[in-house]
Amino acid sequence: MNLTTANARSLLSEAEQHLGAMAVPYALAIHEDFVKTCFGLLQRDGQISPAEIRNADASSMHRLFEQKAGKQLPSDSLEQFHLIRRMRNAVIHAGGKPKQGLVTAANTLSSRALAQWMKVTGDHPATRVQLGVPVTFSHGELVLALAVTKRISQEMNFALRDGLSRSTWADVALEDFASEHPHLTHIAQRRRKLVGFLRTYYQVLNLTEPEKNSAMQRAGW
Repeated sequence: MNLTTANARSLLSEAEQHLGAMAVPYALAIHEDFVKTCFGLLQRDGQISPAEIRNADASSMHRLFEQKAGKQLPSDSLEQFHLIRRMRNAVIHAGGKPKQGLVTAANTLSSRALAQWMKVTGDHPATRVQLGVPVTFSHGELVLALAVTKRISQEMNFALRDGLSRSTWADVALEDFASEHPHLTHIAQRRRKLVGFLRTYYQVLNLTEPEKNSAMQRAGW
């Protein structure tokens, strides 16, 4: 309240950049945590080792997932993700100053990835990434980060749906049910509630009665 009008106007004009500097890393961090959850399911199913998970980072995690899940993720979205990730790294670790590799990446997106980038943000990424100029994020880059991570996450979800064993999914579904209904201890109540729960959240699996019964036995019901 004690600022001059000029100073207040200056702060407000920079607010979008400050919001982007906080929100874009947050969006990417949530996605990285989601990928770790996916790795946990693959490990549970015996498709990946703990050492492989430990050695994966944000630059290699999608490639590792593709190898283990046997499914290609959308290449244009991955291009956009990695460019945003490198811009994020510059903001957090280098005072915003981009290195030549980042500048090159901003100018060499594939035509499809570039078209989608510009459609969402309204600008060529090179306008945000120039040598000697601190990287900044606008509202457009935040929207793009959310859209890109959502698309990649959806494709990973589809890959896990089809790639995990049905017994693993049955166990996960029962654990999910138990966490949602911790106070249901009577087996008859559990069985009745489970039918509706699976229909609402796991219908796509279409678990059979033998599969459900086996999962209940493994869970000690």
